[in-house]
Amino acid sequence: MNTTSSAGQHREELTPQAKAPKVPTSFEGLGVPRAVVENLLIKQIAAFPKSDLLNLTKLMCINSHMIEDMIANLRKKSLVEVFQAASEGFMSQEATGSVRYGLSETGMQEADAAFAKDAYLGPTPVSLRDYDQMVKDQDVRAKVVTKADVTHALSEVYGAERMISVLGPAINSGRALLLYGDAGTGKTFVATRILNSLNTSVYIPYAVYAAGNIIKVFSPQHHKRVDNNADGQSLLFKEQFDRRWVLSERPNIQVGGELTMDMLEVNHSEHNRVWMAPLQMMANNGIFIIDDLGRQPMPVDTLLNRWIVPMEYFFDHLSLPNGQQITIPFILTLAFSSNLDPEKISDPAFLRRLGYKIQFYPLKDSEYQALWEKIAQVRQLAIAPSVFENLFSLHRQHSVGFYPCLPKDMVGISRDIIAFEDIEPVITPEILSRAWEVYFTADGKGGGAR
Repeated sequence: MNTTSSAGQHREELTPQAKAPKVPTSFEGLGVPRAVVENLLIKQIAAFPKSDLLNLTKLMCINSHMIEDMIANLRKKSLVEVFQAASEGFMSQEATGSVRYGLSETGMQEADAAFAKDAYLGPTPVSLRDYDQMVKDQDVRAKVVTKADVTHALSEVYGAERMISVLGPAINSGRALLLYGDAGTGKTFVATRILNSLNTSVYIPYAVYAAGNIIKVFSPQHHKRVDNNADGQSLLFKEQFDRRWVLSERPNIQVGGELTMDMLEVNHSEHNRVWMAPLQMMANNGIFIIDDLGRQPMPVDTLLNRWIVPMEYFFDHLSLPNGQQITIPFILTLAFSSNLDPEKISDPAFLRRLGYKIQFYPLKDSEYQALWEKIAQVRQLAIAPSVFENLFSLHRQHSVGFYPCLPKDMVGISRDIIAFEDIEPVITPEILSRAWEVYFTADGKGGGAR
């Protein structure tokens, strides 16, 4: 069902679903213990020696008056030293009078202790309470998706019109989905686009403070920023929202056979002792796709049982590195994608918990040909008139369905052949046969397994 387009809304079309978080003007408003914020400031000065107030404000993402207050307190404890930047010239306005801060020897010892306890270095975290409220305010079920919304979101997906009437109610329900069908029928491709129908953006925190731990949430790998709120140079926040949050597209997180149970808990790598949020926490207010269900290293029942409580009650329990447990919201679209028969995946009792079970099919011959023509056009290739007769013959001969992954892959191989041999940019029956031969295994069925 996929096309050559990356499909989805233009970022400027997205509207925040929740009200922008206001800038806190006091430590009470932060919702995080002052000692935690001061330790983070000490680490920032250690990592960026001789930073001025503007730099520290940008690094901490909080009001400059709080930075000044903490620095004054740290100076009283002889942890911070003040440096006057040397003038770079008679007319240098930037350097003149610029006060910079560094750590004393005692301050460096404090920084080492702070890093040993918690290696996080970044914007000030938000409280678990504020995070919980924001996630609830951005619940996908709060705004009803219409047929027109879903039709627009999947407008460039071939064959989607047969599924819109099912996908729309599935999105509105907020319940878990099971997408099943042959490999290459576009299950994951469609799943990544269904939330585009909401046309909304969401606020995601850089980090959350919970039960004595800072958990990093925002990840450039999984979250796409839609504004430049953090790029402002002014120390005044009146025209901006709380910089501890990032306005992003709704998260779209996919994981396949590499998924392990550790990825679903607060954890860190051997090289980086920053505690990272689990995948489902990063996916809140978005979609979390578990692809290739049944190919993970743990038994399917073990993986599925992990989701029983979150799916039923919309919250999840996480164990923290200090032994405590916290409860986080579980407000997202959870989608399982599998090439297996649903009856063979799990017992009927669990399948009943999956709100929607949606089967994907190969394309119709007219849709399949149209997709070939579209992709060839984008790749600036022509298609000889007799190619489709040859193509459909190969499909019948090898009993291969009209899977939407095939045109993109085989047009790509055809283009490689044409470029290598430096011939006219036309896909001929002969080039098609060569592409088919190298794409599939000897029995003609080894390709397209996605």
